[in-house]
Amino acid sequence: MPDDAPGGGATDTDRPDASAVVADVDGSGFGPGLAGRARWTLELVRVLAPRELRTRYRQSVLDIAWALISPVAVLVVYGIVLTQSFDVTGDGVPYLSLAWSGLVLWTFVAGSLGGAVSSLISARDLVTKVHFPKEALPLSMVGASLADLAIGLVTVFALALVQGVRPGWTALLFPLPVVLLVVWTAATGVLVGTVAAFVRDIPHVVSLLIRVGFFATPVMYSAAILPPAFEWTAWVSPVAVSIEAFRDAVLRGEVPNLGLLAVHLALAVALLAAAVRYTRSIEPRITDFI
Repeated sequence: MPDDAPGGGATDTDRPDASAVVADVDGSGFGPGLAGRARWTLELVRVLAPRELRTRYRQSVLDIAWALISPVAVLVVYGIVLTQSFDVTGDGVPYLSLAWSGLVLWTFVAGSLGGAVSSLISARDLVTKVHFPKEALPLSMVGASLADLAIGLVTVFALALVQGVRPGWTALLFPLPVVLLVVWTAATGVLVGTVAAFVRDIPHVVSLLIRVGFFATPVMYSAAILPPAFEWTAWVSPVAVSIEAFRDAVLRGEVPNLGLLAVHLALAVALLAAAVRYTRSIEPRITDFI
């Protein structure tokens, strides 16, 4: 399973005007304190995310279609192995729809974290020359991956309809697990991106965890087939919770566990706040290590 999005995170050489773009977003106009910093960060993400997306697929013949080609290839290969060799089924829904929904959500996580973990390191010149909220860089990687996620979600609904799934009113709840996934990914992206500026082993660790997590998380299979000894992993992992809640709402026509979603969302928001606070506290030291 690829551990990042096609093209990966862009480097400074890919963004010759990044310093000028960031410098143009004057932080003094957003007010003092944490609220001002948050508005400054969001504005930077709004500017940097589209640039990252354009750079990611620049000079690519198939352009943003790569956002679907990579997971489709994984679906074909692993889908055949799981269904033919291990008799994995869709747990009451078409297997292709179940597996594709998991792949679309997982690809967003993998692509976002794959870019975020190296975002500060690859933008060394920008980080050392321009004063700005450093968390904006990993967050812009997550923001760029939102475009791929949006396209992928459309294909999930389309495939489900083609396979005879008729989403009920519960499908309207699909934004809840998606929001959880985005917030958790953003929080984790900021954290690993900041730590990676000090510990250069972190990108390798994240890459390994993404590869292992692909198999440990119910991406290509339903959490219902997990042995009793491992059922707890389906409600401890925020990614697994998001994937299964999305399937409940869209494919199974069931109301997902809203209490579990609320708990994980609260934890994800707290993690994001802690990650941003940590980045802010050590920001002066980042330029010394990077």
